[in-house]
Amino acid sequence: MKKAYVYKMNLVPANFLGLVVFILLLVLTSALNIDLLSVFNDLPFILILALLILYMLLHELLHGIGYRITGSKSNKIKYGVELEKGILYTLVLEEVPKKNILVSLQMPFVIIGIITYILGYILNIPLLILLSIFNLMGASMDLVMFIYISKIKDVHYAETKASNEFILISKEDLKKKKSLFFRITEVKNYKKDDYIIKLDNKITITKASIIFTIIYLIFGIIITLI
Repeated sequence: MKKAYVYKMNLVPANFLGLVVFILLLVLTSALNIDLLSVFNDLPFILILALLILYMLLHELLHGIGYRITGSKSNKIKYGVELEKGILYTLVLEEVPKKNILVSLQMPFVIIGIITYILGYILNIPLLILLSIFNLMGASMDLVMFIYISKIKDVHYAETKASNEFILISKEDLKKKKSLFFRITEVKNYKKDDYIIKLDNKITITKASIIFTIIYLIFGIIITLI
């Protein structure tokens, strides 16, 4: 019998993983004799910050495109920003098979992470490499989820509508599959109708996120003018 396993992300180890990935990529980039500091000499600081925001938004858009190309309709995809939790997210408001979630998880990791890093190195564009590093840092949990889900033979994916939770539906006993980065908080009997979710807003941005963004940009302007 299928069970629905509700997972909650452990944000502390997740953020620590992102930091480790960031440091390792900086070391790798330095070993390749790429001068990332030149980016800050060539471009205004506020522009770099703005590009980072756009790159993070592109990251989430690519998750959505991953769902779209595997069959999900536009009205089943939601985007959100919760900077107070350090989260930008994409939700698919329907139950999807394993292939769909794996494609979605790896879209930003591959396209604006690995591929753009390589292009930045070949074309000698430090800005592209810097943006790729920040994306790979943010995509580290995507990779963790990809590896975890790929090891489950028969699994479907669903949302709880919370930004730091997700549901895996499987006949396997997933309680035996432990992870440092997320934990099972509830196990329920599977009912298909539970995972047909109505879209309330296409995009949700918390008030705290708006405040953080304003402070972020003001900081960038001040640093640029100094």
